[in-house]
Amino acid sequence: MNRSYEMRGSFRNRIRSLICLLLVVGISGFFCACSSDNAKNKDLGDYHKYLGDYYYDCTISAMVFETPDGEEMPGVLYRQVTDLDALVKTCPIPVCYLFYSGMHADVYGLFACIEELVEQYHEKVLIVTIDGLAEKDVSKAYKIESMPEAIIIRNGVQSARFNGSERDEWTASDLANWILAQVK
Repeated sequence: MNRSYEMRGSFRNRIRSLICLLLVVGISGFFCACSSDNAKNKDLGDYHKYLGDYYYDCTISAMVFETPDGEEMPGVLYRQVTDLDALVKTCPIPVCYLFYSGMHADVYGLFACIEELVEQYHEKVLIVTIDGLAEKDVSKAYKIESMPEAIIIRNGVQSARFNGSERDEWTASDLANWILAQVK
């Protein structure tokens, strides 16, 4: 009896997560489509070859501001990262690893705030989202103990860390402002 109840609860949680994701993607797509910036895709450098397809449900993805083929306006898109180490080594701008847990209550609100940062400052920082629970080896390598947590990588070396568990209170805007302060 308990197992059946747990399975239904798990299914409900997945449905809720999917609905939240669709809402966030839809809302952010609306704001991106309304942007006055009519930039076309430009050469993203060598690191671009380590970005795969548009994929909103992978465990390691880069938030990019691009104009998809067949579209007129750019927007924030999630692209699968095919080789994280090579991406960081070849990226000409700082990379921010954003470790998150899909089980965190407000992960979609956090992503919406970070998407706004990406839209405005995509030429200053590349945000790479990492599901810390699914990517245990990466989390272990960076000594991630709680999520969300952000790490700035500059020239292949960790230069700063936002550890939310060491702060009394903080918001998604605080994290976005911290990222921006690190890359200016």
